[in-house]
Amino acid sequence: MKVAVLMGGLSKEREISLRSGRAVAGALRKKGHEVIEIDADAQVIDKLQRAKPEAVFIALHGKFGEDGTIQGILEWIRIPYTGPSLLTSAICFDKRTTKEFVAAKGILTPPFEVYREGENLDGWLAKFKGDFPCVVKPNTEGSTIGISRVTRTGDLKKAMEEALKFDRVILVEKMIEGREITVGVHRGKALPIVEVVPKSGFYDYEAKYTKGMTEYIVPAKLPDQTVQTVLGASEEIYRVLQCEGAVRIDYMLDKNGEPYFLEMNTIPGMTETSLLPKAAVCMGKSFEDLCDEILEDARLKL
Repeated sequence: MKVAVLMGGLSKEREISLRSGRAVAGALRKKGHEVIEIDADAQVIDKLQRAKPEAVFIALHGKFGEDGTIQGILEWIRIPYTGPSLLTSAICFDKRTTKEFVAAKGILTPPFEVYREGENLDGWLAKFKGDFPCVVKPNTEGSTIGISRVTRTGDLKKAMEEALKFDRVILVEKMIEGREITVGVHRGKALPIVEVVPKSGFYDYEAKYTKGMTEYIVPAKLPDQTVQTVLGASEEIYRVLQCEGAVRIDYMLDKNGEPYFLEMNTIPGMTETSLLPKAAVCMGKSFEDLCDEILEDARLKL
């Protein structure tokens, strides 16, 4: 197949996307595909129309890649693509909306409050009823960009101001203290659970992308009942949100082992050492085979 791999892009996650895209391109070439690597800048439509691919493998992270923008462009110019539809991408990229969908299905998610740009920040802070410690995060950013942990009231405003550099809507979420896990779901089937153990105690941008800063345990050593609960919840979330291809779902386990949904990643990291590929390898699927299967499912959704 003649395939265009879209990478790079315009988001804050550009460098991570380039890593994913290059790894995917290499894997697809090993499977015999003709691969064109395209940096998804403002000329992306012209680049795609010149390349004339049979399908597009989306390896874009963050805004314009995971939020439905590029999916809408590909629907408009009628090129089949990997991953979820425009609508599902837009919903899952919005953390607040995703949490509301998930909570409606009875799946636990940490309680949170929402701040929107334009509200009086001091007035909002005065009415804040959330618990400490809490996590302040931009509503539509990934890779823990703009995220802060806050342990006392006096630090909350500074964390909010930092998050507002990246988004106009901010979530202030109760911090679940415990173990961090993530679950890949491919073609509706949950992959083995990966436990994430950052040496700093907080899985921030540095811990994610600095070699040696985080230990990954796959499959996670958890009680059978916890495993079944988390895998079942992940497959239900995938189904309810009408996901396609391979996604990754992040959770925290509290001190009692209760899982709390954190967020969705509809275009998770796709290097050979990323979390989703680690889980696939654990069940005997090579990185090349995983990329090839994701490509097989590329289609138009509208």
